[in-house]
Amino acid sequence: MHSEMKAKPDRRYQRKWRSILIDPGVQLRYLFWISFTALGLVTLYAVLTYHYIGENMALLVDLSPMSEDAKLQLYGELREIVVKISGVSCLFFLVCSAFGLVLSHRTAGPLHHFRKVFIEIRNGNRELRIHLRPRDEFQDVAKEFNAMMDCLTESKQRK
Repeated sequence: MHSEMKAKPDRRYQRKWRSILIDPGVQLRYLFWISFTALGLVTLYAVLTYHYIGENMALLVDLSPMSEDAKLQLYGELREIVVKISGVSCLFFLVCSAFGLVLSHRTAGPLHHFRKVFIEIRNGNRELRIHLRPRDEFQDVAKEFNAMMDCLTESKQRK
C-alpha cells in the first residue's frame, strides 16, 4: 500500500528540466546572433564611455591646481568607475545571452515537434496532429496545419 502512495513525478516539472538544446543547430545560431549583437553593443558602449569619461577627467584633473597625490586618487576613481561599468556591461551581455537561449528554446521546441509530426505523417500516420504547449510559439501555424489535416482526412473519407 505504501508503494501505491508514491506519486509519479509531475510531467510539467520534468518538461522544464529536459534538455535545453532541443535543436542545437537552430538554437546556437539564435544564441550566437543575439549574443554577438549584445557583445557589439557592450563594446561600443564601453569604448565610448571610457573615451568620453577619460577625456573629460583628464582635462579637469590636469587643469586643476591639485597635488599629484590628489590627481592620482582621481584617476584611481576613474578606473574604479570603468570597472563598475564593465561589470554592468558583462551582466547585460549575460542577460542577453540567457534571453537568447530562452527564445531559441521556445522556438526550437515547436519546430522540433513539427518535424517529428511531419515524419510520422509521411510514414503513414495520417491521424496525428500537432499539439503545442500553451506558451509555445507558432500556435497559429499548428492550428492551421491541424485544420488542413482535418480537411484532407474528411475529403479522403468522402471518396
